[in-house]
Amino acid sequence: MPTGKIILLATCYAAATLSYHPTTASPLSSQLYSPNISTSSSVNVIGLVNNTPAAKDISGIHLLLENNVDSSTPKNPVILLSKPRTYKDSKSACTLLGENLAPSNTPGLQHLLNTTPVAANEVKNFSRYWINNDSERNSTCTVFDRKSGRTLELSCSTKLPSLCTNSLARTQVGANNDKSKQIKVKTPRAGTWQDYRDQNQFRFLGIPYAESPTGKLRFQKPMRLNQRKYGGSNKVNDATKYGFVCTQLPLGLKLTKEQWNFFLGANQSEDCLHLNVFTPSLKDSRSKGLPVMVYIHGGGYFAFASSTPIYEPGNLVSRGGVVVVSFNYRMSVLGLFENTPVIPRSKAPGNLATRDQIAALHWVRDNIAAFGGDPKQVTIFGQSAGGWSMRGLLSAPTAFGLYKNVISQSDPIGIPLSNPKFAGTISDLTMQNLGCKSSDLACAQSKTTDEITKAQLKGLDVFMRRPENSWVQTAAIFRPSVDKSLIPADFAELVRVGKYNKKVNILWGSTRDEAGAFVPQVLPNMIPLANEDAEIARRIANNRTRGFIRSPHYKTNVSDPDTVRDTFGSAMTDYYWTCPIQVMSRGVTVQKSRVYTYIMDHGRGSDAAFEKGLVGYCTGRVCHGDDNIPTFGSGDALPGVEQTGDDARFSRQVIDRFTTFAKTGNPNPSNKKAANSNLDAAFQNPDVMNVWWPKYDERSNPVFLFNVPNSTVVRDADGAKCEWTAKNIEFDYQLHGPTGNFVPVFP
Repeated sequence: MPTGKIILLATCYAAATLSYHPTTASPLSSQLYSPNISTSSSVNVIGLVNNTPAAKDISGIHLLLENNVDSSTPKNPVILLSKPRTYKDSKSACTLLGENLAPSNTPGLQHLLNTTPVAANEVKNFSRYWINNDSERNSTCTVFDRKSGRTLELSCSTKLPSLCTNSLARTQVGANNDKSKQIKVKTPRAGTWQDYRDQNQFRFLGIPYAESPTGKLRFQKPMRLNQRKYGGSNKVNDATKYGFVCTQLPLGLKLTKEQWNFFLGANQSEDCLHLNVFTPSLKDSRSKGLPVMVYIHGGGYFAFASSTPIYEPGNLVSRGGVVVVSFNYRMSVLGLFENTPVIPRSKAPGNLATRDQIAALHWVRDNIAAFGGDPKQVTIFGQSAGGWSMRGLLSAPTAFGLYKNVISQSDPIGIPLSNPKFAGTISDLTMQNLGCKSSDLACAQSKTTDEITKAQLKGLDVFMRRPENSWVQTAAIFRPSVDKSLIPADFAELVRVGKYNKKVNILWGSTRDEAGAFVPQVLPNMIPLANEDAEIARRIANNRTRGFIRSPHYKTNVSDPDTVRDTFGSAMTDYYWTCPIQVMSRGVTVQKSRVYTYIMDHGRGSDAAFEKGLVGYCTGRVCHGDDNIPTFGSGDALPGVEQTGDDARFSRQVIDRFTTFAKTGNPNPSNKKAANSNLDAAFQNPDVMNVWWPKYDERSNPVFLFNVPNSTVVRDADGAKCEWTAKNIEFDYQLHGPTGNFVPVFP
């Protein structure tokens, strides 16, 4: 299988992590189809380049291109240096960056300068810019006038901003990327870091945000970095490659070590608390920073990493004019260990994954201005377990002041947060399989990573066989825990009483066919309608699907040979996603929060490169994980894979809506023209400007339906079936909530 297809494998694996277990087989035994992946590449590992300029010395560097996220169209990138200089000094500044002044025939300069979201404030103060000298005179030099779109001659001693070439291509995973054009940035509290740029962004990779959680720091809160390690007046730290990714559990995917590394983007290690900053603009000290979007990856709290190829953010950064931060956090038992009361929270506090996420947000608050970001305009976003993380952060009061907006994608919000008994049982089983006494934390801290992994896999197998856990899906094993300290109650309870983070703006939703990704894990083959009850009951303990299938809203179709699986998938999509999102939207609206809801009716994920499992069933559907690529515009992040046509058009729409929300807390661009003439890409996108996305109200239940060619707003389309479900089935957060208390259906 070509390396380009690994991006599709990643999407499939994301989907496979939330699966039901057959009661007749080991809960952890089902394997995802794993093709022979080629991982050969000639990636440039140049390391740090000597005599690299510092961003503060050039003072205002902005990477501009008109990015329609379509692989087939030219981008014509340029670099804007916003500090006014003479022609000679401007030429020297371009040379420091390894570039020349831009030629006068650079296509689209006028439109680019008048519509850039990257440097709108910098551009509005000047109408003329130094470009490559077309004249042979010594006293006059060539400028470009953005208002007229023409060139003219001015005295070379005039001080103006300048436009340089940007000769680099977009970074692609596994390609021979040029890392030679580097720059240094000094942070307030994290030292000086040297990175490389490409066509779209400056890429600062593998920056630690906390001490390594190894040895005696295993199972402990993330510890603030010792600044002496990375500080000092002359110390320059390498940010040209991703840091270690957090230890993965190999549930459902068998890959060689080499394949794992390519799949994840880096080697695995417990020393994994690193983050990455992707920015299109290194602002000068006087300029307001760009909005910041902090991404939390999914993977069931046991897999994936910030460096996984589907999260390549170059197109999101460039088109949206935002700074993107991604990071790794501890997962599985290493990230959610707690074993109270035998080990008190003073020794093992629990909720380490959420604590890591909060530590990363603290780093962003303290340092992101150095990378061109605005620490007061932070949006957190994530998909699947990343969406679940949004729920955890909305529930943790110590995180409330660290972000302003939330985008939650495909969080199975019908499943509650965990509790100390549930999490403690998994941790205690791991301790037993390590040969450690339940109270002996030092024993567990002395074991190797491999020993921890093997012990928890054995423990999970025992845990999932217990009848009381028959309702739990594989990706619901590890969840943030209601510890009464960091997280005081389940999110549903907090919504009911108004004690979640009510001040932030929320945008959340799902794909049209979320559960379709998991149907083949439960029902691998078509089931004759006559065998429906027996076959589903054999595979699903405590079968609630009988209620769905016999309801007036989920009728089987005798003319469809696959009607049983189709009906099952539709019911599960509504049960875990569509209806709980509606319920929670009503709840937060009652609490006066601003919330926007959506369903994605288009996506990009798996394709015919896979011969069984998810792919065949999800063809023609928009399954769990199919929104990752559109969100990042990452459909061409690997050599040999393109992003064109409807895929590019759809990605433009998602990026424009999400980045507009990150800037204003509203996914609709303002109808009023900006104070300056620079407008975001969203203003140029008719798919965005022609449809108004209303905020949620409980009377009409408006849902934005992302689609191509025309998105629409549907009102109360699912109201009747969701009300029926709430009254007749009950959601998991009602039946299995952390406190065991019934939560009213409509707060």
